[in-house]
Amino acid sequence: MNKKKRILWALTFTAAVALTVIATGCSKAADQASSTSEQKVKTLLVGTSGGPKPYVYVDPNNNLDGYDIAVLKEIDKLLPQYDIQFEKTEFPSIFAGIDSGRYQIGANNITKKPEREEKYLFGNEYYYFNRTVVVVKKGRTDIASINDLSGKTIPISPGGGFEQLFVEQFNKEHPDKEIKPAYTEQDQIKTYQDIVNGAADFTFAEKVMLRDIEKEYGIALDTVELPKEEIEKIQNPKAYFIFSKTGDGPAIRDAFDGALRTLLDNGKLKELSIQYLGADYTR
Repeated sequence: MNKKKRILWALTFTAAVALTVIATGCSKAADQASSTSEQKVKTLLVGTSGGPKPYVYVDPNNNLDGYDIAVLKEIDKLLPQYDIQFEKTEFPSIFAGIDSGRYQIGANNITKKPEREEKYLFGNEYYYFNRTVVVVKKGRTDIASINDLSGKTIPISPGGGFEQLFVEQFNKEHPDKEIKPAYTEQDQIKTYQDIVNGAADFTFAEKVMLRDIEKEYGIALDTVELPKEEIEKIQNPKAYFIFSKTGDGPAIRDAFDGALRTLLDNGKLKELSIQYLGADYTR
């Protein structure tokens, strides 16, 4: 091999080695980047009871669906650091699951109560405003606000529900104009039938839920729309996702708050509300 050929061979070999090193280095860098990316994605398990519809339900393919689930899936798209998964459980087990660390999120049209706020972290942003309405007999016109409920009869389950708490507080504030509670263990359908038959004057209902009940049972009723300030006197109308107060709970909550603000600002939350609930119940 002459001198020129030896030099050419040496240069070719050196270049080949350099390319191999670069390629290997790039491959390792890509693998490391991929590995780092995978390590940063944290799986979040959401506990939900799978009901009631239209907030949460199981579709014909046995998949969870509903407004709450759809909102969470949109949040998942906005937060690449998390992979949101769902698990159906009993309603009380949502809270027990957060206690044990099994669930990082609870989602089931959950409203604030003092005992819940003591143990769990609520989002700063709510994703649903419950339009509570007064339900009356078709054609009735003498009830236009909560002040017109004085002297009227409402069937109430004595289990400490929002109806009972509101009536007790109302009567305490209006001792000369009390609402008449009729304590009963009957279901809500029987209460609606009593209103139709004149055995009771009114009850409260979530406007979203009443729509489906009227369709399913063929019960014709009228509703009295209330301003937000009156709704808030009857019950807490805002629904939140809940998180653990410990560990990553605060950081996850903050990320969810940011995502919900984005969905509110870009109109997606309103779009989902109309799709699943029939109207804009976001604010």
